[in-house]
Amino acid sequence: MGKLSKKAIVLVCCAALLLSLTGCNGTEPSIAATGRHSGGDSKPEGSRETSSTYATDPSSGPTATYVNDGDYIPTSDTLTYPDHVATYEEIHPAHQRGNISGKEAVSLLSAVENSLIHHEINSYAMVEIYFEKPEDFGFDIKEPTWGEDISDGGYDEEKAFYQSQLDLLLTIDGESLTGDDKLCYERMVYNCEEKIYIYSYTAFNYYSMVFNYLVGPQSEILFVLDVYSFDTVKDAENYILLVKDIDRYFDSMCEFEETRAELGFASSDNSYEKAAESFDNLVAQKDDCFLYDSFEERLDNIRGLSSSEKNRLISENEKAMKDVMFPEFEECAERMRALKGSGGTDCGISAYRGGDAYFAALTRTSTNSNATVNESIDVLDRTIQDVYDEFMNIASSGFDWYSEYMHHTYSKGDIVDNLDYLDDAIKGDFPGIPAHEYSLMDVPEVFEENFSPAAYLGYHIDNYNANLLIVNNGQVDENYGISIAHEGYPGHMFQSVYTRSHTKHIYLYLFESIGYSEGWATYVEYYSMKYFSDSGKPTKAMILKRDEWILGILASTRAEYGIHVENWSMQDCLDYFDQMGFGVNEDDFSEFYTLIVTDPGYYAKYGMGYLWTQKIMDDMRAKYPDATEKQIHTAYLDSLTMTFDKISENMDAELG
Repeated sequence: MGKLSKKAIVLVCCAALLLSLTGCNGTEPSIAATGRHSGGDSKPEGSRETSSTYATDPSSGPTATYVNDGDYIPTSDTLTYPDHVATYEEIHPAHQRGNISGKEAVSLLSAVENSLIHHEINSYAMVEIYFEKPEDFGFDIKEPTWGEDISDGGYDEEKAFYQSQLDLLLTIDGESLTGDDKLCYERMVYNCEEKIYIYSYTAFNYYSMVFNYLVGPQSEILFVLDVYSFDTVKDAENYILLVKDIDRYFDSMCEFEETRAELGFASSDNSYEKAAESFDNLVAQKDDCFLYDSFEERLDNIRGLSSSEKNRLISENEKAMKDVMFPEFEECAERMRALKGSGGTDCGISAYRGGDAYFAALTRTSTNSNATVNESIDVLDRTIQDVYDEFMNIASSGFDWYSEYMHHTYSKGDIVDNLDYLDDAIKGDFPGIPAHEYSLMDVPEVFEENFSPAAYLGYHIDNYNANLLIVNNGQVDENYGISIAHEGYPGHMFQSVYTRSHTKHIYLYLFESIGYSEGWATYVEYYSMKYFSDSGKPTKAMILKRDEWILGILASTRAEYGIHVENWSMQDCLDYFDQMGFGVNEDDFSEFYTLIVTDPGYYAKYGMGYLWTQKIMDDMRAKYPDATEKQIHTAYLDSLTMTFDKISENMDAELG
């Protein structure tokens, strides 16, 4: 089959490690491409748009710390729960060196890598997303489905599988490995140990809502379908079967939500209503969905397709959409509304038994760091204070920044203009990447209001040219060049191509942490502001804008920790933002609050991912003052997709 693009690829590539942590909240990629050029994932809405006067010191936010005395929200005793928050050493104990080395070790490493990849990439839909030539990687999945029912648990089997792979890895003498073999070994050991812990407690599957109104699978499914291209009649027929399989697959997610409620993890009536409304929006497109025309256009790629065969496929696709897909969306809306009255509430997950341990595991995995939750909160608070102080110092030093601050343009035109400009501008500060191409796709007008200015989707990992940039023409503004730096050069597309070209181990980029990828993209987004300055250096106005944006994403992350760790109420959050000078009203914030409680970790992957990335860069600049920016960025990227702790170690080895 042809190409399946990826709005969810950002999720799936990085979220394969998180599937067990996100209530099996995974769908496969999205979006087809138009136009080719040579050369998450989108960021949280509003991360750069929040208005602030910074009238008050951020350190004066809510101080009440939530200590649960055991009076948890009642949940089922049929599930298993941890009795404490596991330490890093408990999950990742020291191991004796294995006794297999040399070529035998490299061969075994490759075998385990292959086993892990085939275990994770286990459906037709996923295989067709990730690989242009899946047969080259040993894949031959013929049944066109979205995968197994997510309501199936299989915790014991999953834990046993990862334990078996870990046991094999530990027979290898890891110290005898070199280069990316050693890095892949260390990452696979780390990930297997995380998986074993996650699959030790069945309650971990139920803390998160699968049909989150903003980032649930229903928000991506049409984009996912639009990504497939057809080379043969069989491709088109398989696509139609995937459309029909939405009935079964989404039924399993409804069953999962119903089971959550029965087990005591019910979401609030508001959350269920928001989910239902997201399905209503899909149903409203039944008679005028862009996929009807898109399907017909993609049939033109099939050589020798007769008129009668084309008409047959068009008719079958329309029937599948109108008789199966849209009725399923309507059923999902009904089933979500039927859950209203289940007694659920919007609250932090520490209000549930074992929720603190779950959030600690989620934080570690989604932020790509081994820091504890308390350590993360501490560094987050200190960083917010430092950024706030910098902002206030500049803002109070005069008004020579005011005109640019109010009337700036950090853009060179349309997306191609900005990509061409940045591709050249970054060469002095970043390493080169292999020749590659990218495709562009305009966001359908119906989605413009709720889609970010741009998004990068990297799908076929075995093809440098499988890069898709989605353009939202309805969201282009004076900061457009900064958005393109995040998605294109030197952000997601740059990092994806670089990483793929610097390791033979596809595991290292297929299962990179979303905290790693979003940390890099957010770091270089702010770094790239200087390229839109006439002097090539950040101006006062740029620093103020940057600090404002950073405070927006870090404050949102802090509120997320407050909600899930310290049991902040909505009013606590409003007070926190108000004390920082952000203008936030209750009506607007209610959606933010619902998003955070139904999708724990949503902001942390951006905020903490950026914070740890920036900290590593600052530490290396201080430790190696003679190193150039290119050397520091190269050392970071050469460390590949390890945890931030390992990246720091590897950068020391390269720069020292």
